[in-house]
Amino acid sequence: MKFQTSLSLTRAALLLGTVLLASCQLFRKKPPAPPPEPVKEVWKYPGEWSGGNKPITSMVINVDVQRAMLYSGRDLVGWTYFASGIPSFPTPTGNFKILEKVKDKVSNLYGKGFDKDGKLVNSDFKQGRDLLPEGGHFEPAKMTYFMRLTGDGVGMHIGPIPKPGRRASHGCIRLPSKMAPILFEHTAVGTPVTITGNGPDYATYLKQSAEKAKANAAKLAASKKKAEEAAAAAAAATSLAPDDPNGPKGGVVTPPAGTTPPLGAPPGTPASPPVEVKPAEPVNPVPPVNN
Repeated sequence: MKFQTSLSLTRAALLLGTVLLASCQLFRKKPPAPPPEPVKEVWKYPGEWSGGNKPITSMVINVDVQRAMLYSGRDLVGWTYFASGIPSFPTPTGNFKILEKVKDKVSNLYGKGFDKDGKLVNSDFKQGRDLLPEGGHFEPAKMTYFMRLTGDGVGMHIGPIPKPGRRASHGCIRLPSKMAPILFEHTAVGTPVTITGNGPDYATYLKQSAEKAKANAAKLAASKKKAEEAAAAAAAATSLAPDDPNGPKGGVVTPPAGTTPPLGAPPGTPASPPVEVKPAEPVNPVPPVNN
């Protein structure tokens, strides 16, 4: 009897040990992974607005997933896709505020460059970096529903988003044409905007911008010098040599003093020699008639 009791206790101890071991192994397991991001169908382009007439009191913009969450107080009232700056022209991250709203703004930096005949020669023209051909003109890019975030021009506005979910701009936050008017209408100057994700902070961004501006100025100076050299070479190719028999220095004929080129002649036409005028001979007097 005593032996059976001891055996039962041993079995109970073994069972308890097994349970405790299983419990320890259970608690040693890694915590479950966070739920995955909703499937892409939920984030259907271009976005969603459910705020009615509520104001947007804050925005959280994530450049890694290229989506902005819109809040009224603590309530999520909408979201939108956008296209932020590409790696070589990154959008700065940090805490900002809307400084200005301009519905029909155009860029004073970026646009298109055309030659004198109206032919597009540069679809990504930038003032201070690129040189227009002689007689050409600059057409600024539209930045409709512009909401400024920084003093140097970073803001939100309508712009092309060729591949939703990917970066595409020169630093601004391009909005879909269907969502930009909603953000513009429901957002006030002073609204806080938080930009998160992989990108430089504003101080680093300003330093990078200054370095790019310096490089752009050097590129523009080199382009101007090259254009001036080409113009000088073209002029030299169409000018006469100093010893050319067709004309004196530069191939331009200078009329002698007291002479003029023929009326309506193009510049450089040799002048006609002066006409020698002989003095009139004296006329013999008529002899008197005798009556």
